[in-house]
Amino acid sequence: MPTTNSRSELSYTWYEAHEPPAGMPVKQVYGYLFDELGRVVLLYDLDLGAWNLPGGSPEEDDGGDRAITLAREVEEEVQVSITNPTYLGYQMVDSADRAPYAQVRMAARLERLGPRTPDPDGGRVHARRLYPFPEAVELLGWGPSAERQFACAAATARGWGLPVGSAQPIHIS
Repeated sequence: MPTTNSRSELSYTWYEAHEPPAGMPVKQVYGYLFDELGRVVLLYDLDLGAWNLPGGSPEEDDGGDRAITLAREVEEEVQVSITNPTYLGYQMVDSADRAPYAQVRMAARLERLGPRTPDPDGGRVHARRLYPFPEAVELLGWGPSAERQFACAAATARGWGLPVGSAQPIHIS
């Protein structure tokens, strides 16, 4: 069952394990990258002024393979290599002023954390951190439409035997 959340003029609808409809452009492939302790890699996006999952836009050289897109983007942005890339689903983004598009979400295992280097797209060195999964959920702050997405990522990590804790955010007083 899709879940929807509207923020400003955009509407986000999550489709777990479904492929985007034919003809719907995929503009983003982002990943929940889990280490052996069940922590998730986040990067601080200076443009948004917020923490985000690493990932990016598909390129022609990726050949339409989302796992290749994710592996390339996370190496460029946060200098990590991954294994076990797993498709979770997609989020449809809809607005009144443009056609709907898809934002794909994947999960993967963190294989190697490399030395910091500038992102080829813009030359920035992004801040990166490993957060316990519940804390990462809270830092992302994506609202109700992301709850099923978070639960799907956590279930995938648990299937790998990782200790991810609750998919619910931690509230600190």
